[in-house]
Amino acid sequence: MRRLTSILMLVVALAALGGAAWLNPRLTARRAEQHLVQAAPTETMPPLLAFTTITFGGFRGIVADMLWLRASELQDCGQYFELVQLADWITKLEPRFTTVWAFQAWNMAYNISVLLNDYQERWRWVRQGISLLRDSGLKYNPGSAGLYNELAWLFFHKMGQDSDQAHFVYKREWALEMMTLFGGPQPDFARLRAVPTGERELLQRAAASNVVAALRQLDVDPFSGAWLAASNRPPAVAKILDDSPGARAVLDFIRVQQMRALYKLDPAAMEQADREHGPLDWRLPDAHAVYWAAQGKRFAKDFDAVKADRQIFQALADAFRQGRLLLNTEENLFILSPNLDLLPRVHGYYLQARREHPGEDTVKIAHANFLKEAINNLYLFHRNQEAATWFDELKQRYPDAAGTNTLDNFVAANLTENLDALSSDEAIAQIEGTAYQSAFWLVAGDPDRAAGLDQLARRIWQRYMDKRDDPLFRERTGLPPYEELRRQAFTRARDAARSEAGRARLDAALPR
Repeated sequence: MRRLTSILMLVVALAALGGAAWLNPRLTARRAEQHLVQAAPTETMPPLLAFTTITFGGFRGIVADMLWLRASELQDCGQYFELVQLADWITKLEPRFTTVWAFQAWNMAYNISVLLNDYQERWRWVRQGISLLRDSGLKYNPGSAGLYNELAWLFFHKMGQDSDQAHFVYKREWALEMMTLFGGPQPDFARLRAVPTGERELLQRAAASNVVAALRQLDVDPFSGAWLAASNRPPAVAKILDDSPGARAVLDFIRVQQMRALYKLDPAAMEQADREHGPLDWRLPDAHAVYWAAQGKRFAKDFDAVKADRQIFQALADAFRQGRLLLNTEENLFILSPNLDLLPRVHGYYLQARREHPGEDTVKIAHANFLKEAINNLYLFHRNQEAATWFDELKQRYPDAAGTNTLDNFVAANLTENLDALSSDEAIAQIEGTAYQSAFWLVAGDPDRAAGLDQLARRIWQRYMDKRDDPLFRERTGLPPYEELRRQAFTRARDAARSEAGRARLDAALPR
């Protein structure tokens, strides 16, 4: 009797297993049709992940839950380094569990990095957090709007803002890395569009084929990304790349390959973002925050769509505030200042977000605050007619924010109201803008007014810096020397001056 029962149970189990095997492909297809999954269960997975997925089956969730509970305990105890390995195990068990990818990246970029005193080591962990989301998290979850937003946030906040003591190191290292990748300050999209799609097409060009052959004769990989940085080229490789007419085509081909394979950047998508929102400075993190949020918006629904739009207009507003980079490695200069020409594009995106999310009052509040700041900056850079136009826009859309003030009174009230609460980029905009006004009046032949504005800019700089008597706070949120900000403002004014006499006055005023 017992043997018959056992046989019957075995037959039932086999029948159930066969039924499950028969239903599984149909259920998987239905899930894909209803967009309930981003990819097939083992698609895009390396062998180890595919093995754990198939071997543990439904028990993966139980094991992952146990590890997740342990991870929470380690988090509460501040044992962040131990969390790295534990989170790695969880991702191998549940690669489609997007929360753990975001958690692990955050842990690396925010928790572990700040435990280190060496700023280069901090940058290594921040960069590792970015790479984890970009190279692995999104690989296994290609349609996760949440992960795209997390990646955009790392660029916008961790790298772009000043909450981390080492934020200037992050910005500088990223800018130098991007300049190496682009072969200059900005990507040349026209050249990138002309790059061959594959090695076979490249080698059909005689000049490029000769360069590849010459490099292979040296027993080196002709398509190595190491050759993008001139400092990394051995003398023999440097001679070929410096002297050969086909070297530029080969280097551009390598650049596109590196952009796609290493940085997961699509040149066509970059160009589209630049055309819609820019021109953006792709050396700076805000441009990449815009790029990744825009990529994720394609998959976003409901509140994820709101978050994606909010991320984009926040990054664009930040690019307006500090999207102009003065970089001179020889003089150790790395100065960010406003990119005022972005104003119409940023304003346009706020309006688009308002149309797409009419019930989100936070979008309207952010838009009003941005317009107030933009008017101040335009006024400080003596673009008074534009400031008046945008002040009228503010009064029309947000009368409570504009009040009953005239433009002059509105700006004066804003400049004095929150001076002590300014962020570093806002302070730079205010100081450089005041110095620019000084340069304008110097060109106009009013040296007394110019001197008064120069004195005001110095006082703003001094007052801002005096509030930062703590060395660490000063290092994190401090400003470049006033003379450097003044030099940049006067250089801008000189470029805009129409008369030789005006340019001569500014040349005489600039320190030698």
